[in-house]
Amino acid sequence: MTDSQAATTIPCTILVAGGTPNETRLIADHLGWEGFEVLAANNSLEVLERACTSQPELILLDAEAASVRALATCRSLKSDERTRDIPVLLMMPAGNHRNLADGFSAGAADHVRKPVRVEELMARVRTHIALRSASRQIAMQQRGLNACETRFRAIVEAGPVAMGITSMPDGDLLYSNARFRELFRLDEAASANVNIVDFYVDPMEREKLVRCLAAQGSFGDAEVKLRRPDGTQFWAMATARLSNYDGAPAIYVGLHDISGRKRVEDELLRSREQQRALSAYLEGIREDERKRSALEIQDELGQLLTALKMDVSLLRMRLTDDPEAIGRADDMRELVEGTIWMVRNVASHLRPAALNFGLVSALEWLTSQWSRHNAIPCELHMASGEPALSDMQATVLFRIVEAALTNVARHAAAQRVAVTLTTGPGSLDLRIRDDGRGFDVAAAYARYAYGLLGMTERARLIGGTLRIDSQPCKDPTIGIASGTTISIHVPLESTP
Repeated sequence: MTDSQAATTIPCTILVAGGTPNETRLIADHLGWEGFEVLAANNSLEVLERACTSQPELILLDAEAASVRALATCRSLKSDERTRDIPVLLMMPAGNHRNLADGFSAGAADHVRKPVRVEELMARVRTHIALRSASRQIAMQQRGLNACETRFRAIVEAGPVAMGITSMPDGDLLYSNARFRELFRLDEAASANVNIVDFYVDPMEREKLVRCLAAQGSFGDAEVKLRRPDGTQFWAMATARLSNYDGAPAIYVGLHDISGRKRVEDELLRSREQQRALSAYLEGIREDERKRSALEIQDELGQLLTALKMDVSLLRMRLTDDPEAIGRADDMRELVEGTIWMVRNVASHLRPAALNFGLVSALEWLTSQWSRHNAIPCELHMASGEPALSDMQATVLFRIVEAALTNVARHAAAQRVAVTLTTGPGSLDLRIRDDGRGFDVAAAYARYAYGLLGMTERARLIGGTLRIDSQPCKDPTIGIASGTTISIHVPLESTP
């Protein structure tokens, strides 16, 4: 039951002291008619005793009654912890300003002029009883707030998240919980003279976060690199909100140590870079081996087969009288010629000889051979001349185009293919475009399409990027353009 509910069910008690018996009886009667319970006291001692035991809602003292000693009694009431909150009304003659000032100095809450007018008395009594009830409610609410604050502080102090409050925008640390102090290795006394700016490895990062708070009021999941007073550094995930602390703008921040996660991420990044470096190394070895094998096949095996062809031709010329031997010699020459063609084809697939003369020559040979083999037009467009590329760069770009054309032949069902090479200041762009059926790029990567992954990794080997844009079309009769475009962008070192 609240105080206001109690006031409506239990009569309020008022203690009246001093005055003539007629005045006291008149006041008691009117208070009784208003629903108050009246206690009477004849002297100051009774006032003090009954105030302590009965705890009335209000005390009326006659300032002219010698037995009551109103001012001294009022001071005694206000000095006693049990009665200091009970409002005291002094009944005194009108116009006595000196006594009125003394009464307020003694702790009186109000006064009533004598002779007492009942209407004025009732109004003041009701007002001060209402004020005391409101004061009790405020006190009770304050106790509730204090209890909530205590519980909140206990939760924050025991919580696993490092929490702190800093001034806005200076960064003075106003509050920190135990986890915060543990994270920064601070004792409670040292945390009183700390500025959060000193904890940032890069102070500009805090300025950026403060500007974000000023604009948006909060931010979350911001990764920041912090430094402890002993110089050790760590990574934290920060969440902050702009609010007030003791009436001034403040930042409420929560920190979660993610140093372990960042270490794992760094190790993964290093491992990935090592794998890419190893892949580049293996790719270089593979290309060197292909180049060496192609040269050996061309130079050694090709020369041997050419010599064999010449010998067979000479043998054919000497065989004039034996038709069967002549026929066998012709068959041998055709077999040798076929073998020579096959050797050249194998050497070209290992490493086209045209690649030794630059990327443009190699692409011309590749598109021509691909068109002839697949009976699909493949056009090569060049917006500039031969780019200045290293052997590694030219080989990687050639292999990407080769893989892309292989995918077109196997999966696209295209009617036309275009390869465009553009060399600009400081960069090279290569694009392979077909008008085939297209495909879902995200789904292909999700299925670990090794052909696409291989092209992407090849582009990365030379510091480039590869992008695939594809428009799948299940029904070509509906008139929606479909097809796939593979774009490779490679930055080039500018030549002086």
